[in-house]
Amino acid sequence: MEAAQLSLAVYSRIQHALYGAVGQDEAWPEALRVMAELFDASFSMLVAAGQGQRDQSFYAAWNHSDEAARAYSDYWWQHDIWLQQGVADGLFVQGNIARGSDIVPLPVFRQSRFYKEYLAPLSTEYLLVSAVSDGSVPGLAPPSHLSFFRRPDQPNFSEDDIAIMQLIFPHVVRAFDLHWSTRRLQEQVTLLHRFLDALDFGVVMLDPAGRVLYANQGVRTLMADPHSARWLGSLPQRVALHEPLGPLVHACARGQGGGAAFGQTNPKLMALTLPIEEPCGPAPEKIQPGACMLLLARHVETPPAVSDFVMRIFGLSPAEARLLPLMLRGCAPAEMALELGVKISTVRSQLSSIFAKTGSTRQQDLIRLLGSLPPVR
Repeated sequence: MEAAQLSLAVYSRIQHALYGAVGQDEAWPEALRVMAELFDASFSMLVAAGQGQRDQSFYAAWNHSDEAARAYSDYWWQHDIWLQQGVADGLFVQGNIARGSDIVPLPVFRQSRFYKEYLAPLSTEYLLVSAVSDGSVPGLAPPSHLSFFRRPDQPNFSEDDIAIMQLIFPHVVRAFDLHWSTRRLQEQVTLLHRFLDALDFGVVMLDPAGRVLYANQGVRTLMADPHSARWLGSLPQRVALHEPLGPLVHACARGQGGGAAFGQTNPKLMALTLPIEEPCGPAPEKIQPGACMLLLARHVETPPAVSDFVMRIFGLSPAEARLLPLMLRGCAPAEMALELGVKISTVRSQLSSIFAKTGSTRQQDLIRLLGSLPPVR
């Protein structure tokens, strides 16, 4: 196909295939197929080098058998005469596009072991290769190249093929960089989810509308307990305003963290909300809805991790942190002293310290303020 014949429909199909593969390893063979048809190629492959070596950390191919792909990845890349000469000539710089016959003359190439033992059995002779990335930008794609191949009974790639590759190349680079960045982000999110699942209390991440972005294993455990499930409403899908947790969560979306205890008999459920985004402007009418973190635990078995989490946020001592669950239950100082087995004067002293550290003046102010200082980032 001549460059002038690259229609808008074909150009759009190439873009759709490339950007549709971002973040999806399994979609790249289809993207390669669409491009291979454009170049009338018999098969194609996208190879990315590992860290400081030429092993394959990502590999996608179209019309190239798994056996042949593994053979190249495990062994033949070391004997790839095109790859060796291209590296020696400094051709693998992002943006370089070349034919195999321009890298190694065809008579020389046909005498190589790589051709005779690997490519000839695959009925492959001609190459069009582009250096998608040289790995020079941290966080984007590692050194990688995109290759298209033709059979011996087909014509060699032409100057028009190179011109077409130059036309679509910016989209190849952009899509693969986005793909690689997305894959790394997905890996980080997976690690975060594993960390949250390892916590011994419930953690829910919600968007400004109260829809659940992620609920950890602790939440699923609470949902299985009928004593706790009655207070959790439509979790783990969302939190509606009319549900028990609704006022806390929707106030949190406006930048107002808080805490509450639910139930008149044990086991009670303790909930703490923490805004994730800061309000935009000091006036309430200027506050923009933000995401929210919801912490959940059965009161009678509040795990140490919850107390430690709250202590670190507000800089409380362990003795002061012991009062927080009792405050969420609405206990008076005398009741706190009785339950903890300490003097009421001790409780009052600790309450004064808590109020000073959180900038509140009374118990209800503190309950309303819990979780709002500082926002989680």
